[in-house]
Amino acid sequence: MVFAGETDSSSEMWIKNTVKACLSSRWLSALTPDSALISDPSNWMKPQQQATSRPMALRPFPPQHAVPSITRRLFSASLPPPPPPHGFARLTSRRLILLAGCDAPHFLQGLTTRNIPPSTSQSDQDPTKGFYSAFLNASGRVLHDVFIYPGVPHHATAKESPSFVIEVDAGEVHTLVKHLKRYKLRARITVDILEDGELAAWSVWDEGKNVGPTARLQWLREDGASCTDERAEKMGSRILLPRDAKPELDSEEAPLQSYHVRRILEGVAEGQSEIFRESALPLESNMDYMGGIDFQKGCYVGQELTIRTRHTGVVRKRILPMQLYDSARPPEKLVYDPGQQLAKLPRGTDIRRLNNKGRSTGKWLGGMGNVGLALCRLENMTDITLTGESNQWSSEYEFGMAWDQGEGQDGCKVKVKAFVPEWHKNRINVRDTLRDGNIRSF
Repeated sequence: MVFAGETDSSSEMWIKNTVKACLSSRWLSALTPDSALISDPSNWMKPQQQATSRPMALRPFPPQHAVPSITRRLFSASLPPPPPPHGFARLTSRRLILLAGCDAPHFLQGLTTRNIPPSTSQSDQDPTKGFYSAFLNASGRVLHDVFIYPGVPHHATAKESPSFVIEVDAGEVHTLVKHLKRYKLRARITVDILEDGELAAWSVWDEGKNVGPTARLQWLREDGASCTDERAEKMGSRILLPRDAKPELDSEEAPLQSYHVRRILEGVAEGQSEIFRESALPLESNMDYMGGIDFQKGCYVGQELTIRTRHTGVVRKRILPMQLYDSARPPEKLVYDPGQQLAKLPRGTDIRRLNNKGRSTGKWLGGMGNVGLALCRLENMTDITLTGESNQWSSEYEFGMAWDQGEGQDGCKVKVKAFVPEWHKNRINVRDTLRDGNIRSF
């Protein structure tokens, strides 16, 4: 290797050619302020400049000329308008897995938090009998939140063979397939990822009507499936449709972001970007309130901690919707404002009470614009009382988050307020009244 200052004919010729090639590039000429000074290699190849003779074109750019990193954006690039009161959206953030075989019902029964029907033949199944569920690890932590659709017709399965379509976070589809094959052993099942063109998941909602079991559309009888999204009262329905078909409804298709804003406002977490894999607990993720756990079911992976917490423990933390604000007074009502550009927070940022050095009261999970979801300590951030002790919350308390943007950049701070959805309060009361009942009775 020849360093600057060590002159011989071959190395000097190579350096000259390299500098000319670099200077011919428009972006380097623009980023290098003194490009004229290095156009002639003799200017920096002189012996008296050996201490600083490394060519500027080959040196790291100083901070004032560095290209800003896209991953360090402070503000959200673009925000959708408020979601319409009725509409439908294709859930491109979700992928589908086909699990089929004569042992499929028994196989899933030992892995999921909901009861699996023993038969999935088309004659025995209503096309609207899909349901919300989850896969847990042995210590009771969430691996995947899913929707399961029994008996969905598919060309790859025999009509008499039990089959299930599992809807999962698109980024976790291969991880779930690996998890299922780990427990396959000698079970007579097949596990396949469906291509995007075979089946697609849709969300349908109408806040003025019940888009649930009563909305059984005729085109679902042969080549589709649906289920009521019971996670919250305004979540509508989930629909599977083949190929490029769309729901035949008197409403317009909304972008995927509108669906995400709707569920955030309802306090519904989805996917492993919000329900952290192998970290989140199902009850802290509101899966008991959202119909994702059957507490009368027999053994399944992760059941022990889940059922013990249900009957003997107190769930002190829950996922709640949040609103970010920078005004002097906290908001009175949870409102999504696409025109309010606030800082884009890193996931996992701690939430703390302002002017208080105590422990954190929550953890930010993610959001869009000025709304988001966070795992909150209920007795610190809300007026909910869990035990006989007095609540530690006061309407005068304010909460916020602070984080660093990186080396050489100022830190950021933003205020945040937690809201308890009405459906959340109703199901808390039902749970206290029917403590050892089935959560699906909600």
